[in-house]
This record gives sequence, C-alpha cells and structure tokens, in this order.
Amino acid sequence: MNATASEEAKRTSPLALWRYAHEYLCASRNLSQGIKIRCSESQVAFHVAAEGIEFALKAFLRARGHSMTGLHHELGHSLVGALDRSEADGLPHIPAALRQAITDLAPYHQDGQFVYRVTADDAYCDVEQLVDAGIWILDRIAPDVVDHFTQHLASSDSPPGPEFVRRLRAALSATSTPLQAVAR
Repeated sequence: MNATASEEAKRTSPLALWRYAHEYLCASRNLSQGIKIRCSESQVAFHVAAEGIEFALKAFLRARGHSMTGLHHELGHSLVGALDRSEADGLPHIPAALRQAITDLAPYHQDGQFVYRVTADDAYCDVEQLVDAGIWILDRIAPDVVDHFTQHLASSDSPPGPEFVRRLRAALSATSTPLQAVAR
C-alpha cells in the first residue's frame, strides 16, 4: 500500500519522529530494568536506545527543514553524524557524559544492522546514559517540533504551542529519570 504525500508528511513529521523516539527510549529503559538479561544473551536494549536517539536527532533536523530522503542519503543511521549536524543546526551542545554514551554506541548502530557489542560475560545492559541522552535531546527540541507542527500540520482543535510543549515535556518527565541529574 502506498502512502499519500500527506500521510507520508505526517508519518515523517518532526512530531511523529519525536513520538517514535520517546517510545523507543521508554522501551529500551523497560527492557533493561524489568528483567535483568546479560549483554551476552541479548542486546536489544542497546539497539532500541540507538533507534530512539536516531529518531530524536532526526526529529530536530526535520524541524529545521531537512527532508527524510536527504537525511537518509546524507547520514544513513550515523548517530555521530546526526548529532554533529544537529548541533551545527542549533541544537545546544549535549553534556559531555551523554555525548560520550552516544559516541560509544555509535559504531554498533550501522546502516544495515546493529552489530553485537563485546562485553564482559557477566555484564548487564545498562542503557541509562543512552536513554538520558535521548530524553535530554527530546526536551531541548520540543519547542522546535511544536513550532513545525503549528506551522504545517495543526488544526483548529490543536493545543496552543506553549501548552503543546508543556504536554510533551510532561510525557518526558513521567517516563524518565530526573533531568536535574543531567545538566539542563
């Protein structure tokens, strides 16, 4: 089934990507907290966190006018490339510890697949810094995402911009560790 241009614009809008990112980050955290599974047995939590971060960065870049096709051709699934491009396009510089978490994960999140990370046999998947990085990005880009939505997709019954930003941030605070621990 082919999507119409209007459906595709909604599916790949900054708001849609923001929501995908949020869901992936929540899933990653839930996978690593609920049942402790060794990294040698499953690395799904890492893969899902990488996808969440990628969606968050691409949500920002889409809000700044980049097309999905252009992002796909220019960046592929490069987390570092998307982060660097986002910061060049106005995303505040991410705190060093969160940048390092993304940089450490980036080589495993490749265009064709997620590559197995070699870890100690008794290590468990710890995605907290990765999820915090994604949440930090989503918090910072919420106004950009809402501005894009308001200009291009909002209807008469859409919430006003400031209320919409507040709702997005409320969703983040309900599903994340306190952002106060991460430089705001």
